[in-house]
Amino acid sequence: LSRFAERCGADALLIVPPYYMAPTPVQVMDHYRRIAEQVSIPILVYHNIPLTSVDLTTDHLLQLFEERAIAGVKMSHPEPDRQCQLLQAAQGRFAVYAGIDTAAFEGLCHGSHGWISGIPSTVPRPARRLYDLIAVDGNLPAARELWSLLAPLMRLQFQAYHSRGEGAHWFSTMKAALNMIGPPVGDPQAPIRPLPVQHRETLAKMLQNLGYQVKSGQ
Repeated sequence: LSRFAERCGADALLIVPPYYMAPTPVQVMDHYRRIAEQVSIPILVYHNIPLTSVDLTTDHLLQLFEERAIAGVKMSHPEPDRQCQLLQAAQGRFAVYAGIDTAAFEGLCHGSHGWISGIPSTVPRPARRLYDLIAVDGNLPAARELWSLLAPLMRLQFQAYHSRGEGAHWFSTMKAALNMIGPPVGDPQAPIRPLPVQHRETLAKMLQNLGYQVKSGQ
């Protein structure tokens, strides 16, 4: 699949670790090494620890980088310090991206190279503006003000996780938001359900607060 992506013109690969068989860190590292031997484009680890239960440490990731098996990491961990540890250890030698919205603000303040998650996929304009305010302008007061508008959307997206399965699901929220501001993307595939009606008015208001025009009837 990685070779096919390269042949199709992909600039880089974002690869989640194998997880179903609960491989050890050593086995996961070998997995990335083997892929790197077969392609010439950069590989980023999609390090989604909560959903894969695969936990490569900072030392593991640095070793893979030093072996030229990877070029960076999308760090999806709810604790901002995991991202900050990696940034401090890497010292700018390879790319570290904020990979979960709950830790994005802290990660960007500590020097993350970007932000790959639900919020940028849903409302890219204010997400890019937040990055510029922090990484380019160094304007933390303005960044905090913008984050105060983005954070409610982030909390709605992760409501199902914070309330033990009840409430809005992140993918349902993303789909509903895109349907409201366009272009339409339809409903999520089962078993994920569409966003419950009681959350739609709240979501629409959040999008309007971020400067989007919301389509009626969505």
